[in-house]
Order: sequence, then C-alpha cells, then structure tokens
Amino acid sequence: MKKYLLILAAALLPAFAQAQIVNAKGVGTVSYKDLTPQVKEQAYAKAQVAAVERYYAEAGEADSENFEAIADRVEANLDKFILSTTVLNEQDQASLRKYSVAVRVELNVAKLRNTMRKSSTVKQTANAEKSQLVYVFVGREAASVRAYDARVVQRAEVTEDVDASYSRSSRGKEGEKIRGNSVSTSANRQVNESASVKAAIKVETGGSTTRKADDTSYRLLPMNNTKTSITSVFSQGGFNVADPEFVLGDQEIKSVNKDFSAGNDLAPSTMRAVVQSLRKASVPYLVLATLDVGAPDQDAATGLQRVAVVVTGRVLDLTGNLPREVASVPAVQYFGIGPDNATAMNKGLKDASLAAAREVVSRMNVEGVR
Repeated sequence: MKKYLLILAAALLPAFAQAQIVNAKGVGTVSYKDLTPQVKEQAYAKAQVAAVERYYAEAGEADSENFEAIADRVEANLDKFILSTTVLNEQDQASLRKYSVAVRVELNVAKLRNTMRKSSTVKQTANAEKSQLVYVFVGREAASVRAYDARVVQRAEVTEDVDASYSRSSRGKEGEKIRGNSVSTSANRQVNESASVKAAIKVETGGSTTRKADDTSYRLLPMNNTKTSITSVFSQGGFNVADPEFVLGDQEIKSVNKDFSAGNDLAPSTMRAVVQSLRKASVPYLVLATLDVGAPDQDAATGLQRVAVVVTGRVLDLTGNLPREVASVPAVQYFGIGPDNATAMNKGLKDASLAAAREVVSRMNVEGVR
C-alpha cells in the first residue's frame, strides 16, 4: 500500500511543476584560433540558446515563430530563463580548430511564456481596445458505434461457343422377278449418317464490395472543472473572454451540443445562428474545440489508469462580411493518468484543454490578432 501511494504521489503531484519546468538539450560549436576560456564560454552560451530554440521548435510552428520576437531578450538574459545547466559532452576538434559542447538545461517555461505574452500584439494593446473572445470547448466520448458489414455483389458472365456438323447418305436397290404366275420383288437399302458437335464454354466472374463508414454518436462530458483554467490562458494571452452562456441563446447552445453529439462539425444553420448572436454582442472571435476521450487502459510505467484525449480546434474571425478561419489546432493527443478512470479522464481533459488554449493564443499572436 505504501509503495502504491508513493507511485501515485510521484505521478500526480509534480504535474504542475513539470508543465512549468522542462528539460531540453542543445549543442554549441565555435571556431577558434586559440582555445581559451572565453571560447569555451561562448560555446556554452550558444548551447544554452540552442536548447531553448529546440524546445520551441518541438512545441510547434506557432510557438517557434513567436519565440523569434523574444530571442534576443532571452539570449541576453539566459540566467533568468534557465534554472540549471549540465554539461553532457565536450569535444575539441583541434585539426579543424572547432570546439563543441552539449548541455542539458532546465527551462523556466512559465517565465518564457510570460515574456512571450508581453511581447504579443494583443498584450500591447490597451485594455479598452482588446478583442473579446468566446470559446466553446466540448468534451465527449463515444456512446455508441454502429459498424456496417461490407456489401458484396458477385457477377458471372458465361459465353458458350458450339460448332456442329451433320452428314447423311442413302443408297437403295430394288428388283422384280416373274416366275410362272407369280411376281416377286426384292429391295436393298443402305443408309450412312454421321454427326459431330464441339462446344466451348467461357466463364468470367467479378463483382464489387461496398463498405460504409461507422456511425458514431457521442456522449458529452462536463467541462466545468476546466473552464477557469481555459479562461485564465486566454485572459493572460491578452483577450477579454466572454462566457458563451451569456452570449449564446439556449436554443443555440442546444444545437451546438446536438451537432457535436452526432459528428465533428456544426451544421450550417447552427453556425449561422452562433455567428449572428456573436455579432450582435460585438464579439469578433469564436474558438471551437472538441476533446475526444478514448477508452481507458493501464499505464505501463506506473500501473495507474490512463486515458487518451484527442483535441482539435479552430478560430473564426467574425469582423468581416464573411467569417474566416484565422487559426487552427490540428489533432493532438494527450494522456491523463490517475488512480481511477474518472480521475485520469479529468486530468486528460484539463491538460488537453490548456494545451489547445495555449496553441490558439500562440497562433493568434502569429497572425497579429489584437
């Protein structure tokens, strides 16, 4: 029991810290005339910068592009963004006069994110001019899946060729003899017949197989535990967040839930109604995201329950005559781990929601949305 509690504590307690402190590796290489301590220090700093760049390169295109706006600031103040550095390897290529060093650093991701937000267009905009934003995040899991058997149609074409020949010959002889008062006759007839038949049959078979996609219906999941965190991400990103319950009508919310219960998109009529309500409320941006929860299984590393959550999202700009998509979040999978299925699912939903919200903010910063 004690061992189980230690495993549980190790899996759950550091989750927040792990999200704010991340390990990354980098390599720095410099050319030199003489290998001096200054040359080694230059390679050391270059490796640290490479580690930060590597982290943002792995984070995605949007974050990588946003990092370019603060790269000079980070490079000039590495000690504020890097908590610790461990040298992994050093190599002096004397023949080429090159010195390389590989390091592993602990990044203060929270400080990096704060610095990036402060440099964004929307963050530099006055509060009165900041854009309002409404987000609709829908968590769901498959309630029923109807699978269809393949429909098979078989076809056969039969072609028969017949070659027949027939011949007949007939030969006869008759005779008559008179003797006294009597007449006798005789006849001889010979018939020859022959017949020949040849047949060839050709059979061609084929057909078609038709497969129909599965029909899946979803059960919507409560998102109340994640709403505060999502709102915080958008607010810190520099947007004025409006709760959808205060902007959309009851009928529109029901239609949104109904459409997402049946598929991955909103019906055109639902989308038009939502856009009309947001425009009446002078809300220029709408964020839509779905979080699909998979079946629970056991995590091989901890023995706890694990649930996968796949999140997709898109951002619509409603300021023009026609709504247009200004950012999107491709399907990304996250995992929640907990002592039971419910805890693992809630953890996965929260992590996926926060990751989607951060990605949306990053992509909107790239677009210069204010």
